[in-house]
Order: sequence, then C-alpha cells, then structure tokens
Amino acid sequence: MSRRVVITGSGFVLPLGNNRPDVLSALLESHGPFLRSEVDPHVAVCPVPDFDLKSHVGRCKNARYLTRGQQLCLAAAVRAVDDAGLDGRNLDRAGLFLGLGPNLQASPRDDRALWLLDYLPNTVTSVMAEILGAHGENLTILTACAASTQALGQAYRTVASGLADVALAGGGDSRLSFEGVRAYKQAGVLASGFERPELACRPFDRARCGFAIGEGGAVFALESLEHAEGRGARILAEIVSASSSLDGFSLTGPDPSGMAASMAVQSCLEYLPSDGLCVLAHGTGTVLNDAMEGEILAATVPHALAIIAFKSRIGHLAAACGSAELALGLICVAQGQFPGIAGLENPCREDLPLLRERTLLRPGSLLLQSFGFGGQNACLGVRPWI
Repeated sequence: MSRRVVITGSGFVLPLGNNRPDVLSALLESHGPFLRSEVDPHVAVCPVPDFDLKSHVGRCKNARYLTRGQQLCLAAAVRAVDDAGLDGRNLDRAGLFLGLGPNLQASPRDDRALWLLDYLPNTVTSVMAEILGAHGENLTILTACAASTQALGQAYRTVASGLADVALAGGGDSRLSFEGVRAYKQAGVLASGFERPELACRPFDRARCGFAIGEGGAVFALESLEHAEGRGARILAEIVSASSSLDGFSLTGPDPSGMAASMAVQSCLEYLPSDGLCVLAHGTGTVLNDAMEGEILAATVPHALAIIAFKSRIGHLAAACGSAELALGLICVAQGQFPGIAGLENPCREDLPLLRERTLLRPGSLLLQSFGFGGQNACLGVRPWI
C-alpha cells in the first residue's frame, strides 16, 4: 500500500528569520545578510542572529550536550509541531528523521562526565523525542550536504508505506566556528577575494569561486493525507517523490559526468509534471558543482519555469541546506514571489532559466536537489497544495 504524504507544518530558524513574513521580506531584498567571519575576515558567513534555544523550547536541561547546529534543529522541530497543530496524541508514534553534521568541536573533557554525548550524532534525536513525546521509527542521517533532503525522503517513504501516520523530518547545522571555517577553507571550497561579503557566493555566475557558510535549522511535519484530513489539518504541500544515489567518484568533488546525480534527478521527475516546474538547485557557487549541476539541468529540465539558488541568500547550511531551501521554496510558493539569484550577473549557462530578478510565479511543482561531499545525491519532488 502506498499512501499520499502531505506536509502540514514547517518550522525554521534561519539567517532570514523564523517566521514567514520576516523571511519573505528578507528574500525580497537585493542580497542576504552576509557578514565577514569573526574568526577569519577573508571568509563570508550568514549567521542566525541572536539565537537562544530557550526562547524556542523553554528550559532544556540537556542543551549543553548539543552543538549549535543541533540546537537550531531542535528549535525548528518544536516550531514545526506548533505550526502543524500537532499534540501528544498525534506524536506518540511519530517518526523522527534528521539530517545532521559532525561536531567539529568535540574533544574529551575533564569537566563533563558524559562528554561522549558530544560525539554522538543522535544525541539531539533523543533530546527531541523527550521534549516532543515522539517514540516511533527514527533515523539520524549524516550524508553531508544531502542529509536533510535524504531525511525528508526517508520520512516520506515511512509514512507512504504505512509504518507511521506522522513523521518529523529535516535537519540543522552550523559550521561558523573556527574549526568549521578552517576545514572548509583548507578544502578550497569557500569564496575568496570578494570586496563585499553579500556578493561572495554567486551560484551559476561565470565569476563564481566558492560558497559562503550559513547556519540554521528547518524541520517539517509529514502526515498521511488521510490522517491530516481526519484531524482537519492545514496542508502546505504534498511530497510525491524522493530519490538518492552515490557517485562513487571522489571524496569531495562531484563526478563531472553527473551520472549518478542525474539518476536521482530523473527518478524524482517521473512523478512531477513537465510544465510549471521550479527547481530549487543545490547551487553552491563552486566551480565544479555548478558546472556539473548545470549539465544535469540542461539534460533533464531545460524548459523549467525557473531555477532558484537560495544559497546566494542564506549561504551553505551543509547538512541542513536541503530542508532550509524547501522551507524557503514553500514560503515563496504561498506568496507567488521568488527572488532572483543574488550576484548572478553573467550566467555560466545561457540555455537555462536561471532566475535573475524577483519574479511572480505560481509553480505547479518543486524539485529540490542536494549534492554533497562524497558524491552523496538526494532529490525530492513536491507539489504545492491547491
């Protein structure tokens, strides 16, 4: 049995804000709120301003064991539950599917007996389950930048197959620390030589040279259509397809041929209409990723309504990038307004409908693409609810 799966709640804590009006207003600005990193002024970052976990979840005794990225994920999950209008009766058997990143600051500590928890990626899953009362199937996914998109896909399959009526899925991440900045810089993937930090990340531009680091969390409430309608829930969108693949080519750079990534894209497209499609591209602004992704887009969706690259406005959220970009996409769909790709002056491809300026759009479907280190690929097909 395959059931229809809908999104009934969206919770997010992002550099642009944590509510729909603030985020939409920020998206309609010419650029995102990028800054020079405090730990390295040659690096551009996009932080969540004034984040305090208590303001989102109240007192949390185990917050000390959570990284900043995990705290952002937890805050987003609590907001998603509230947005969906879910309560304990609906959450008792709910699943948890989270895409997370490593704790780059973890180290043995004499002042903390349970410092081992700093290393475990599922610590936030346990904390979240305790706070929300969710006790169903769960999975913590660490597939680099594809993690939260793949988490959404796994949650979709679980609900569609009847293993759960409700699932929370998404992710959170933050790499703004000294360790995170240093790791990315040594990997050679960060934008450099920029005069203004808001122009550092320029996806699909000929002058692109890398990405800027963002942070944030975004989590969604997924339900079977029958369950959502049974409780009179507001429905935001329907997930209609999910796919993933693995390059098997390099530990960092994408396979230039895009063979495995294209498989994931085409698998999702089978369930999406060919007209009225908007693509939420991975669009990192690195030379290699944008070249590979451009080839895939030209081969699979050359006649898409538009191609969006939200990293030009919030930076790269690593494990959380897919869920964050879906949250932004659904906000734009609801208002019928999409922002252009910031900093896109000379497109690297003239044969693609790359969105260059703010545009009124009413897409019939969204294709979310995420491609991560290690050749991790994940896609999601979503149809706005009408």
